[in-house]
Amino acid sequence: MKALILPPSLASLLALLPAAAQAAPLAGALSAAAPPAEPTSPSLQESKAEWLKSFNKARAVGATSEMEKLVKTNTKVAIEHVLETAEQFSILPSAELEELMTDLRMAWKGAIGSRFADEMYEYYSLLDRVYRDERTKFKRRYDKAYNRYRANQKQDPGVYGALAHEFETIAEAFREVGDFYWSSQSWLMAYSCSNQVVRGADADLYECCRILKNLIEQRKKVDLEDQVYRESSTAYASLKAQGYDRSETGEEGGGPGGAPEPEAKETGTAAQVALAFELVTEIDSFDRPTYYADELHNIWAQLFLRKKGSESKFSSLGDLSPKVTRTGSSEVLVDTDGDGTGDLSIPLRGNLDPIEFEIGQGAERRKWGVLTKIGTNNDMYQQIQVNMTPNDDQMQIYLVPGASMVGELEGVELRVIDENMDGVYGSSPLNWEHVGLSQGQNHPEFDSILVGGAKRARPWSEYQQIGEAWYRLEVVNGGTSLKAYPVELETGDVKVSSKGVKPNWLVAQGTGRYENSYFDLMEKGVELPVGTYKLFCGEVRKGKKQQTMKALILPGKSMGVWRVNAGESTKVELGAPFSFDFEFDEGADSITIPGKSVVVTGVAGERYERLWNCVARPEASYRAPGSKKGSKAEDFKVVSTQEEINAAGDWSVAWFPADLTLVKRGGLEKSEVQLQEKKNKLFGKIVSDWKK
Repeated sequence: MKALILPPSLASLLALLPAAAQAAPLAGALSAAAPPAEPTSPSLQESKAEWLKSFNKARAVGATSEMEKLVKTNTKVAIEHVLETAEQFSILPSAELEELMTDLRMAWKGAIGSRFADEMYEYYSLLDRVYRDERTKFKRRYDKAYNRYRANQKQDPGVYGALAHEFETIAEAFREVGDFYWSSQSWLMAYSCSNQVVRGADADLYECCRILKNLIEQRKKVDLEDQVYRESSTAYASLKAQGYDRSETGEEGGGPGGAPEPEAKETGTAAQVALAFELVTEIDSFDRPTYYADELHNIWAQLFLRKKGSESKFSSLGDLSPKVTRTGSSEVLVDTDGDGTGDLSIPLRGNLDPIEFEIGQGAERRKWGVLTKIGTNNDMYQQIQVNMTPNDDQMQIYLVPGASMVGELEGVELRVIDENMDGVYGSSPLNWEHVGLSQGQNHPEFDSILVGGAKRARPWSEYQQIGEAWYRLEVVNGGTSLKAYPVELETGDVKVSSKGVKPNWLVAQGTGRYENSYFDLMEKGVELPVGTYKLFCGEVRKGKKQQTMKALILPGKSMGVWRVNAGESTKVELGAPFSFDFEFDEGADSITIPGKSVVVTGVAGERYERLWNCVARPEASYRAPGSKKGSKAEDFKVVSTQEEINAAGDWSVAWFPADLTLVKRGGLEKSEVQLQEKKNKLFGKIVSDWKK
């Protein structure tokens, strides 16, 4: 490894950082000094108090030049005061804060000549409630990570490595909600955990260069070219001059800031893998990363038919689907040859029955199949007994995936399962708007692959480890065969820590070169190519058969990315403490909380959607902003009978609590609302923050 040529005069940078940032990485990171000391010392607090006293005195007499001088001579405190004032004004606007913000913007412009103060005022003023709530979560996550950074007195390289990934994730999360200042601060902390002082010979100078580049870019977006920016630019230029800026070499990028993954080198010609159709007739033959491979047929995909003579199709197959016709009260036929007449009968029983037929044309002609069953008069839907028996007016046929193609690669058996039922074996994931999802969310469905004698299928992925070797897989003619290109690549692993619940499966999606690659982080011994990954989806479940409780895990806005480095283990934290995300509308006399907006969230910002047999049953309180005590809690109601579902005309009412209206007392104009559930059947205790 090349030696890092250190730029001069970085040891004093700590004193220039805002105390509110709680960050002091560059001071010790780029110099030969030890990691920095506590940045918010009493002397710094006294300095801030003196500055505020002087600034307010100058404001009182309209001394513009004096205000500009104060900003110029102590930019660190000025930055902090701009941030605090802008945020306070966005939460509780007042004429006094508006005047203070105006003076700060004017003084900053005159002293520094940039738009930073204007940018902060505009950002916070235009920040809507949803983004403000998400941003608050990111800041708490930042503070938690910073406290871990401070506690690492023994300078454990493993802790610094995990924190570097965490701060990078937080930086990306702040960027997603447009908070480029705090994104830059998070990159600053990522650097403090990655440099040679704390990592020694294990420091990756390519990573250091990439992190500094991101820091600089985020600082530019808020027009803040302070000494943090200048010293970072000097350090970045030094690393770049030594050849550590890989984005300048023309190599393919993939992660945040254009960081490239190490090359996946193809080492030989593609192997041709012939595949033959085989229907999987038992749901529990092996574990599968899908929400549907269980006995809960009432939430499977469906064929819906009305009276005799009505027609339908397998919607997931699109144009590949044959016509399905109800020819009698208890007869349904599939037109498999396209001649207009049904020729394949679908068994209409309460048992699980397979059907199979051919789809596609020419070289892509292939077999496909599915498992079917019908409902009964005592089905259970969200622990509510419902009658789903077909009648003369309507019929639902439940479908669960079973079509697969089997072949062999270098002596290892492969089975590709068409989990998303689109008729292509090894296709890209499909997203569906299913019942039980909150507004704006989709349920991704993706194919899987069983490798060798494994008892657990993996997500279908372009890059796969098969045996001891890695391959890039290419689907041919709809999945009738595969091409497998042998590759050499570097890998790392991921360790999942999830308190309160343990994911049954948890799929991460790659970025850049690996954007078509998906890996189940719960698979024993799973390795991932070096690169950047994000949560795709997952599942938690508990119980068996009809008593199964489960939830789909989806990424929330607050989630960032995970970086996998060669030979290292990346930690992913999910689960408890659990919170609620929700919306509410406040009027003069009441507060209304839509039940369908209530979603369980985890510590990393992940969302738990489509709660089955464990519907949230929270209670709600309100209070004046900043008060210590809330109102008496009121319970949300949930439906408990099929008659209530029929009256609503919407099966989704069984997946969420009903809307709740709180009557305000005491003449409050603005309120904060909190939801909590003392003991959810699946998640246990769930408590939200007080939400404005």
